[in-house]
Amino acid sequence: MALRDAPSVTRRSPHRLPKAHLHLHLEGSARPETIAALAAQEGLTIPPPVFADLPQFIACYQAVLPAIRRPESLARICREVVEDDAAQGVLYTQPMISPTYYAERMGLPLDEIWAVMRAAFESAAAATGIEVGYLIGIDRARPAEEAEQAAAFAAAHAGDGIAGFGFGGDERVPPGKLARACAIAREAGLLIVPHAGESVGPESVRAALDLRPRRIAHGVRTVEDAGLLARLAAEDIACDVCPTSNVRLGVVSDLAAHQLPILAEAGVPLTLNSDDQLFFGSKVGDEYAVARDVFGLSDAELAAIARTSARVSGAPRRAVTRIEAGIDAWLAAAP
Repeated sequence: MALRDAPSVTRRSPHRLPKAHLHLHLEGSARPETIAALAAQEGLTIPPPVFADLPQFIACYQAVLPAIRRPESLARICREVVEDDAAQGVLYTQPMISPTYYAERMGLPLDEIWAVMRAAFESAAAATGIEVGYLIGIDRARPAEEAEQAAAFAAAHAGDGIAGFGFGGDERVPPGKLARACAIAREAGLLIVPHAGESVGPESVRAALDLRPRRIAHGVRTVEDAGLLARLAAEDIACDVCPTSNVRLGVVSDLAAHQLPILAEAGVPLTLNSDDQLFFGSKVGDEYAVARDVFGLSDAELAAIARTSARVSGAPRRAVTRIEAGIDAWLAAAP
């Protein structure tokens, strides 16, 4: 996708462009007022998030989790994430969720936590008309046995809307110990979606590729290695990019310096995503607006990214077809 000739003009609403949202963390996508209300309910005071890099951000993220202590609190966040995405033109959303964490935290059976989460997601999906898939996530710093248990759960529920298995956390922790977990998920037909190429350079992407991923969460620092950049393009491995997040976490100095144009020019498939709107203040439609206003993408180029989001999502064919038809209608409509 060439960007250099794209007109930098405001045309159709990027917030109404039908799309899939593929890189969002459940708790990090909660509404600020909801987290404040849940914290007050638990008698907690959550300090204002102050961070300059990924390790500091992870500490801020973990400080939010104690506010979600009850099944009804978890259900509320699940519903609201879907509602917020629906308002951004999203027709298929795939939040990264960790039911095993909540089962342990709340002292409840894993199947009970999964039932709570799934019922909340499905009720919101029915109310908004969008479809929900799930990316089962694990912190890469946790023991390999925990990752394998989470992957086994994902594999066992592959028919319940679970589309993939991924991991986040501190990229300085090598992903090799997660190889068996990824194999369990992959053998069940699930996508592998590791975080890489964010706070650590292209070597983290190269290590993630050993796990045979379909997509890389972030991956922007691939541009520092021409051979690796060509490999992502040749193997059709998508990068789920979050420009505002990258700026807020110091991956790039500002939006004008972002790697998205280089990735696009190299032919790497791209999707646009919010990552953690609770902390970064930017929703997925806002990221499409950034791509238009900062990188100069045309409506056709925004539409191409939205098509990629559907194609690499792992969503059911009906959801992909619906997004593609919606994109066609968006392009056909008058600006």
